[in-house]
Order: sequence, then structure tokens, then C-alpha cells
Amino acid sequence: MKPAEPTNNLSLLPIEGKVYALVVGALIIILTTTVPYLTLLNVFLFAGIFLAGAVSLYRTILRFQVKLTFREAFVLGAMAGFVGGAVSEVITYFLMTLLHYRPGTESLSLIVDWVLEMAKEQPELAEQAQALVAAEKLALAPVSMSFKDILISIFFSGSFYAPIAGLGGAWAVRRLKRQAAKG
Repeated sequence: MKPAEPTNNLSLLPIEGKVYALVVGALIIILTTTVPYLTLLNVFLFAGIFLAGAVSLYRTILRFQVKLTFREAFVLGAMAGFVGGAVSEVITYFLMTLLHYRPGTESLSLIVDWVLEMAKEQPELAEQAQALVAAEKLALAPVSMSFKDILISIFFSGSFYAPIAGLGGAWAVRRLKRQAAKG
């Protein structure tokens, strides 16, 4: 019988580390999807969601001094993205029903105003500007959601945010590996 090969315990992230990564990532997602004007980050290719994965894994790796593979970082970032997206939708639902506030509407208004200003100087943008005005009116219209709608929204947001945050987590590992190689 062969002796067991020694395992490298540095690559094992303790449960506390996984929870830490999930909480940090989820909090950043909640902030970038519900806080007024901070939602603008996600206009740029969901940068807030990507940053959630990157920051949560970067901080976790440094705090717990572990080596993670790209795959491990992607999975953990994706889990943070799913949790953050799901919790964000629940918070959004309560904000809409209790406070009649739909996160992101002020950011949409800023973008619409900006495009309308551009359309004054560039008439070829008038059609796109009118489409944005119509989208803004639709976004500001009252919404009633059934329990089924809420569940679908939670699942969709979590599923959509997961790979973006996962890529952010993998990017954090890549960045840390490059820093370590430089010395």
C-alpha cells in the first residue's frame, strides 16, 4: 500500500473564508444594484458585479493567505454573484413595495438626459433618444409582482450575475499571481 501523498493545505480555503468571500461579494452587489447613482457602475458592462467578484476574492485571498486556482476563484465568485443577485432582488422588491422606489431609475434618468442633450446637436440620435424616453416611462410605471414573478426575478438575477462575478474572482487570482511573479 502506497503512503498517502501530502496535500497542500495552502490551497484549501476554510469555511470562514468562503463565507467571508460570499458576504463581501454579495454586499458589493447589493450596493451597486440598489444604492442611487451607484447603480451607474453597472451601466458599464456590469462593472459593479465584476468588481464584487474581484474585490471579494482579492480580499479573501489576502486575508486567509491561501492559493486558489482560477477555477476555485471563479466558482466562489459565481456563488457570491448568485447570492448577491438573489438578495438584491429581494431588497429591490421591498424597496418597490414599501417605499415605491425602483433602484436604478435615477441612473436611467441621467442617461436619458445625456442622450437628449446629445440629440440636440446630433439629430440622427433623435430616434434612439425617443426610445430611451419610452423606456424611462416604462421603468417608472407602477409594477405589481406575484410570488412567481419574484422567484423568477431572483433566479434570473442570480444566474446572470454569477458568471460576471465569477470572472471577477478569476481576474483577482490572475492579478495576484502576476504580482507574486514580479516579486
